[in-house]
Amino acid sequence: MKTNIFRIIRIFAATVCFVLLAVLFIDWGRDVAVDPLRSIAAPLARWQVVPAVMAVSVATLVVLLVLTLLFGRIYCSVLCPLGVLQDGVNVAAKASSKRAAARFSYRKPRRWMRYGVLALTAVLVAAGIGGAVALVDPYGIFGRIIYDGLRPLAQGCNNFLAVVAGDSFAREPITVSWVSAAIAFVMLAVTGVSAWRGGRAYCNSFCPVGTLLGEVSRASLFKMDIDTDKCVSCGVCERRCKGSCIDSSSHTVDPSRCVVCFDCIDACPHGAISYRPVWGVAPKGAAAANGGDVDGSRRRFLASMAVAAASLPAVRAQTLQASFATVARVKEPFARRHPVAPAGAVSLDHLHAKCTSCHLCVSKCPGHVLQPAVAEYGLEGVMHPVMRFDKGYCLYECTLCGEVCPSGAILPLDAERKKETFIGHAVFNKRLCVVHTDDVECGNCADHCPAEAIRMVPAADGRSYPEVERELCIGCGRCEYVCPASPISAIHVEGYAVHDDLTSCGDGGGYGHGRGNGLHEGRGHGNGHGNGHGYGRGAGRRE
Repeated sequence: MKTNIFRIIRIFAATVCFVLLAVLFIDWGRDVAVDPLRSIAAPLARWQVVPAVMAVSVATLVVLLVLTLLFGRIYCSVLCPLGVLQDGVNVAAKASSKRAAARFSYRKPRRWMRYGVLALTAVLVAAGIGGAVALVDPYGIFGRIIYDGLRPLAQGCNNFLAVVAGDSFAREPITVSWVSAAIAFVMLAVTGVSAWRGGRAYCNSFCPVGTLLGEVSRASLFKMDIDTDKCVSCGVCERRCKGSCIDSSSHTVDPSRCVVCFDCIDACPHGAISYRPVWGVAPKGAAAANGGDVDGSRRRFLASMAVAAASLPAVRAQTLQASFATVARVKEPFARRHPVAPAGAVSLDHLHAKCTSCHLCVSKCPGHVLQPAVAEYGLEGVMHPVMRFDKGYCLYECTLCGEVCPSGAILPLDAERKKETFIGHAVFNKRLCVVHTDDVECGNCADHCPAEAIRMVPAADGRSYPEVERELCIGCGRCEYVCPASPISAIHVEGYAVHDDLTSCGDGGGYGHGRGNGLHEGRGHGNGHGNGHGYGRGAGRRE
């Protein structure tokens, strides 16, 4: 038994990819501008199957499918971070005892579960229900485990040191979302226990990506082959196969479940297993039992390609929403009627159709304003990114969330376009303002507004109160964050169902905040007349 060079290369490449993606999500210090690994790690997030499908990235999908057609499911053993995480758990399980190291055995494929989950996922993708897809997307699950589950442990240590050391530690305490952390730990427990007990059981029984690539790998040019002249049916390879896809009694390997880890090659004491091109593999009678006849395999392959093709048009028509989810702010008893989605999300419909809840945007947000939604969007948007202005505010020139989003849920915007994207508007409540309650001068909201949408206006009582020019307000939330009123901010941001910017209004087309006719007088958006908070088109002029 000699070490196989392919296995060494696979382990090295998988470790590098895993570490880079983990660091990308953890992002110590959040100082992405000086993060030397960001330029290397960020592209890896776009080489994930489900985000590529949601983003309709045809080039990426073609490359991944071609790699699978050539070499089998190397994506699952190298590029998929959740798969590599399960391999790590498997290594720990094997180290725990000799019995655990040889705990596997051949299992017949659970076709009804595999194809059922794949078909359901394809339907959800085509229907644009990204929130449900996030529950089975291996990349999204990994992102939530790392950011929402493991990162809070580091945050807890940071909080403790910040409290104990104070300014000398130079880090302010960071609020931890224990709801998101609890969900992440449940996901970690499910995948961890599954890997500890059954190796790649999740990948070969439930993961839609594994099922799709498994069907493609039936036609791959390179496959595992067992030399019947050398094999003595000792079963060592079968007991070491974490995919449970080797049947030593019939000398066959199920290519649809093999993740090309090369463990079996190293395990075989007789050198009977090799990784070779299909034209050098002699056909076996038992192959029909595992992989089906040639025609059946081709039909399954074409069917899987049809499912993949049907999954590509994941973009639904963007429509105006007249109703919004009613939610309550976690920090205060104040109820925000309309959630605020990040700039680049285009609309709530677009966000919910594309987002896989990987939380990479949340991990990269330097303003701390992006947080995983719990009830803000309703059930459709659980765990999708939402603006929480009690945590921070959207930096005026920051475009990181769109730059790192791998699924196209948040489109990339340049700084100027981002400044002209209207995601919501500020609403002032005089009863809560410290000028009214404490008889003091303030003006914090006006002083900090980057769009100059707030000005202090004298009132009849001799005091000056903020007045919001909604045609200028972009909804960044800085005013809400800096408002000194307690326990509830006197000014808050209400979101829009559909975002828009000045460059897409058209010739003379005005947008009013409300139903009815809009009127442009000077710059920006005109105020519409009518009820509601949707956008209304109207005639107007722009200077």
